Amino acid sequence: MKILFGLIYTMDPAMQFMYIFLPCSMIVLSVSHHFLKEHIKIWFCTCLIPVVVYAIFLGLQYYVGNPELTINRYAAFGIVTLLIALWGLAVLCKRSVKAYTIIVMSFSGVILLGSVIAIWAVWLRPNVTNCSHLGWTESFEGAIDTLEKEYVLNEWKEIDYDRIRNELIPKVQEAERNNDELAYVYALYELKYEFADGHVTIRGDMACRNEAMARYAGNDYGFSMFRTDTDEIIAILVDDDSECSGLGIHNGSVITKWNGVPIEEALENVKCIDREYSIQTAENIHIAQPIFLAGLSDDKLTVSFLDDGGSEQTVTLKPCGEYINRRSEALRILFGENVVSLDNYSLSMIDDHIGYLRITEEEYSLDPLFITKCTIAGYSKEIADDLDSGLEALRAQGMDQIIIDLRNNDGGNGFEARTVASLFTSEAIPYYLSLYTNGQYKIVTESADIDISDIEVRGKWSDFPVVVLVNGQTKSAGEILTNYLKDSENVTIIGNTTTWGNAQGTGGSVVLSGGKYEIRFPITPILNADGQPSVDSTADRMSRIPLDYKISYSAKDAVLFFEDSDKDTVLEKVVEYMNQQ
Repeated sequence: MKILFGLIYTMDPAMQFMYIFLPCSMIVLSVSHHFLKEHIKIWFCTCLIPVVVYAIFLGLQYYVGNPELTINRYAAFGIVTLLIALWGLAVLCKRSVKAYTIIVMSFSGVILLGSVIAIWAVWLRPNVTNCSHLGWTESFEGAIDTLEKEYVLNEWKEIDYDRIRNELIPKVQEAERNNDELAYVYALYELKYEFADGHVTIRGDMACRNEAMARYAGNDYGFSMFRTDTDEIIAILVDDDSECSGLGIHNGSVITKWNGVPIEEALENVKCIDREYSIQTAENIHIAQPIFLAGLSDDKLTVSFLDDGGSEQTVTLKPCGEYINRRSEALRILFGENVVSLDNYSLSMIDDHIGYLRITEEEYSLDPLFITKCTIAGYSKEIADDLDSGLEALRAQGMDQIIIDLRNNDGGNGFEARTVASLFTSEAIPYYLSLYTNGQYKIVTESADIDISDIEVRGKWSDFPVVVLVNGQTKSAGEILTNYLKDSENVTIIGNTTTWGNAQGTGGSVVLSGGKYEIRFPITPILNADGQPSVDSTADRMSRIPLDYKISYSAKDAVLFFEDSDKDTVLEKVVEYMNQQ
């Protein structure tokens, strides 16, 4: 009941009104029938009031340009009002009052409860602010106002809304004056970047969002850049047929200046804004900034580099196209997207003694009832038993240590992260789902640890050496899993980048002008045992899941890493590390 209360509490006022209004209407109608038996036509007319109220409600809450969202959110209420009207009609036609009262209330209860579960387990948007009827600037301002009121980590991250308004609203105003939709969309992504939170997402017209990213990624000068383990910035993905190659820049060339500015100074304020990849921890930004800087110049670029003899050379380059494709390729290689398997919860042997568990997302089942049941319990016996039997099969093949590969893990359900962790650690695995009200966290679901009597395999594999392999796109529930395991003596966290940096629940949304774009954001905090938000960085953006062993690259290694992108170099380095222990 606490979870149900918490979900309804987080809903926007319009949803709360209907969930309160309809049950109360049925109760009032049931009671009023006793007093209006002799005036049954009047009672029938009162049964039509909910239909009228719903029609008015629907008109007021309609999402301009997004009828699908309107239907998804409010159709259940319409069905219930029709049931109430049919109830009145049946009684008017001399049908059994008692029987139809029971039928209508039962079906209405199931429909309303089902809609709650659907919003919770499927749509994940209990709280939606409708700014669809406003223009670009007004809806953007409405989004900022909503985030300032509802975003779950405002104080934790010390979000400076005054600065955000001063910096971004003029950009949106200019975009609206010029009818420049790409500038407007990019301003939305700049707003997202301020939160260092991958759960703050932009939805809507994909083609336009891609076009905006392409414009602001900048110009292609024939190469990208990467930071080595000695903090040198080197050229990578150099096009052999490009002007830069003809002027002496090749893979591994050390870049020293960008438009006359020392390279580190040029990198300082580079924002890593991308549609596909959320890069938000300070550690990951530090690694990715050279990739983003490589497109940031105008109609020409003056770049200085060290030639093969170690002398600094300066050349001027002209753009040879858009940079977005080269940037995307560099990020894909960095995060291993083109080499990591997409076979979720798969188990295999890498060599004769190292097992391999690949988890792409904590989505074992999409059944809303399964998700609801397991969320309430905080774990899943089905998942625990399934994984345990698979691990036993690998042990029979000689497995004596295991890699849990969470690279590019897309997150999912927290109870699944908790369940998987329960197999590999004997440490406590707390689960605190809460609401943030009046400056305090109010616990909705509280569990200090998993009940051992319910999961027989609890801690069964905690004596096994475990490597958890992560990267900058290990997200949400994948990070919760990593967080649960990071303090266990048998676990080593390894990656070439640290994790994503966010693990809060979603649920908030702002539908922007014309319903074409939407901002989603978290509203339900997930806490650690110390009562602090789980995983998420504070204002410093520093990762709270440090790597035990970081895979870094010399200039030579980096060149090979980006040249041979079909080879899973990161996984090979992990196996090499494990075999040396």
